[in-house]
Amino acid sequence: MTSERRHHGAPALKALVIATLLIGLSAATQAQSLVELYQAAKGFDAAYLSAKAQADSTQYRAAQARGQRLPQVGVKGTVTRQHFDADSSVAGAFPGITTPSGDFAITNKTIALQARQSLYNRGISALIEQADQSLVAAEADLKSAEDDLLVRLSQAYFDVLAAKDVLTTAQANKSALNEQLASAKRNFEVGNATITDTREAQARFDLATAQEIAAANDVTVKG
Repeated sequence: MTSERRHHGAPALKALVIATLLIGLSAATQAQSLVELYQAAKGFDAAYLSAKAQADSTQYRAAQARGQRLPQVGVKGTVTRQHFDADSSVAGAFPGITTPSGDFAITNKTIALQARQSLYNRGISALIEQADQSLVAAEADLKSAEDDLLVRLSQAYFDVLAAKDVLTTAQANKSALNEQLASAKRNFEVGNATITDTREAQARFDLATAQEIAAANDVTVKG
């Protein structure tokens, strides 16, 4: 698992590191930039995102399982409608009173709120326990993915930083030897140096050039 994570998203991670370091951050801001790199890497690192998605999904399922223990609330409504004949109904209730003929109706509406909660359900309790165990495991995997991302990012960061230091030193050495070579050539032209001095200066410069190329390649590989 850890081995797979170390190779997952490595090119993008290294690209982020090298892009940041090429800006030329000072030593005072390098620690801050590493924290910012870590936060940025969380947005695209495949291993971390996979663990985060799994943890979120497991947390949602655990919440659903616990929800089954909550009271179940329902609403029940009834509507009744009674029809009456005006002549017979009123005449029966009030003899001797003359009323208009015709029908009329009375509508009754009833709404009831019902709540039920199981005091103990073995099946629900087992489901909640299983969901909680899965959540603990998923959160542990997420923490492991976070730690692994930080290790990989830090390794890439300091590898590139060290490679850049070597390249900077190689470039400075090449620049100094280039001046020595130019001086040796001028001295040879005016007779103050031998051809051997010039060739030795050229050899040192060629070696410095090769070292610079190797250092630049190392930055590219680590980046």
